Amino acid sequence: MPATPRGELLRIASHELRTPLTSIRGYGELLATGRAGALTEQQQRMVGLIDLCAGKVYGIVEDLIVLTGLEEGTFGLAVEPIRLAPLVVRVAGELASVARAAGVAIDAAVPGEVALLADPRHLQRALANLLSTAIGYAPEHETVRLAATQEPGGATRLVLSCPSAGAAAGEQLELYERCLVHGPGAADLEGAGLALAVVHAVVGHHGGRLRAEAGDAGVAVTVLLPPAPPADPAHVVLLRRSPVRA
Repeated sequence: MPATPRGELLRIASHELRTPLTSIRGYGELLATGRAGALTEQQQRMVGLIDLCAGKVYGIVEDLIVLTGLEEGTFGLAVEPIRLAPLVVRVAGELASVARAAGVAIDAAVPGEVALLADPRHLQRALANLLSTAIGYAPEHETVRLAATQEPGGATRLVLSCPSAGAAAGEQLELYERCLVHGPGAADLEGAGLALAVVHAVVGHHGGRLRAEAGDAGVAVTVLLPPAPPADPAHVVLLRRSPVRA
């Protein structure tokens, strides 16, 4: 399917945005690690905020690229055997500064043997979007938990637990049900809805299912992924026959 003018414009704009954002984050890391000279405590906080904001914009750009591919019918998966634990560790590490800024802790518990056939880049994007949305709703001094298990039939079950209560829990559950379970509408494609639209698309293309429910401890999102995505050429554009990634 040929690219639409809007899609082509977005691709060009995304490239133009990602290049300076990468430089900003790289120089920010140099400053934060002290390799460009010692910083005061206040300067460290300021550099952290720069990286935090640049990371948010970078994530939005990545989400828009995914949604444009879906709209144009060019989105697909490059699947390979992966282990889930290292991928979750990377996601938690990337969002550590976001969690610190919100006063929230992250607890990730994924056994090393949990493995599946998946697109690591898109799955990492989806998990990052889920986790960052939960961090945004979690009260200060609470912990967002991500756990995974391998089902007897080989499916992978991930459960994201976010402590929340009252009106906030109801708002969060309604957002999850609208954007994750039923699929977002055009009006949802902003803020957290944009991020969750990507989660819905990535999990769906992997042949997975999403469920959201509220309990005494807050709101939980369950992601159930099959051992491998459906053998559909419209979904899987490349199958890498590589060993399981560590």
